[in-house]
Amino acid sequence: MNDRPASSSRKKGTRPRRFFFALVPASLVALVALGTGAAPAADAPPAKTVTVNCDAGQTIGKALDRVRSGATLTVSGTCRESVFIPRELTGVTFDGQGSATLQGPPADAPATSPDAFTVFVEGTDITVKGFTIIGGSHGIHLSGPASVVINDNVIRETAGAIHLDKGSIGQVFGNTIEDNQGIGINLQENSYARVGFRIPTQPQTAPNTIRDNEGAGIVVGRWSSAWIVGNTIAGNDGDGVLVDRNSQADVVGNRIDGNTGDGISARYNSGVNLISEDTPRAEGPNATDPTAPNAGVGIRCEIDGYVAGPQGTLIGAAGPRHVDDSCVDRLVPGEDSP
Repeated sequence: MNDRPASSSRKKGTRPRRFFFALVPASLVALVALGTGAAPAADAPPAKTVTVNCDAGQTIGKALDRVRSGATLTVSGTCRESVFIPRELTGVTFDGQGSATLQGPPADAPATSPDAFTVFVEGTDITVKGFTIIGGSHGIHLSGPASVVINDNVIRETAGAIHLDKGSIGQVFGNTIEDNQGIGINLQENSYARVGFRIPTQPQTAPNTIRDNEGAGIVVGRWSSAWIVGNTIAGNDGDGVLVDRNSQADVVGNRIDGNTGDGISARYNSGVNLISEDTPRAEGPNATDPTAPNAGVGIRCEIDGYVAGPQGTLIGAAGPRHVDDSCVDRLVPGEDSP
């Protein structure tokens, strides 16, 4: 019986055969798999710029799966959807290029979830520009703390065009906000907006036209604040500008006429400044077309509020102003500054 290994029977002078096994990098395996049509192990990185053609069946919502913070979505066509912008997105621009339409849910959709709104924003440093936005419980709803630049849009046929709450921040300029079933711009719950311009140190304005809505033109309420400059606020069903419940607004250089309430109203411990003091802004006072007075008074103050600055030519069918005894009255008649 032979107990030696079989290899020991090789002929003298011959070399044993040797076999080598190399480790293949995983990246090379993935590359080979990609060449054969197999999917790579890792997903491609999110795109910096995403083009969405809604007329070709694409949607903004689906495109958001490929978007990272700082990206731009360039949108064309008519998009029939509700767009939700989550809190983790920041610095994203949604550009309708002046021609895209965003058709949301019906204006009477119950406001119980984000999909009731045409654009629902929780993200920060978001830009929405160049769209026609139609429908929704709100056209654009900021659920704070969110921050958005809203410029050069047409917003109509919503239950309320633009809404900010819970400490949100907005820069709203260059828009046409018309024929909505509620308030044009509504700030609530410690929110803030610049309305009609973007940066205080830039002298030019970018006015909004806020007209023919079935609610007030602009409401600043519940510890909120706004700087409202150079807009046309006309033909709304309610006050042109209402500042309410511990809120404050600078309202300067606007054309406010034909509203069914007062031109400007401050009440419930709220105040209105009619001049932008200690700032680079130099717009003149507010004005009303004498052929289209507001239905109430030009400016009203009630219930522990204050009004200060030049009256301008604000006028209503009931007169230029009404200030009750609980208010601090620092109005200056006509167009002179205090």
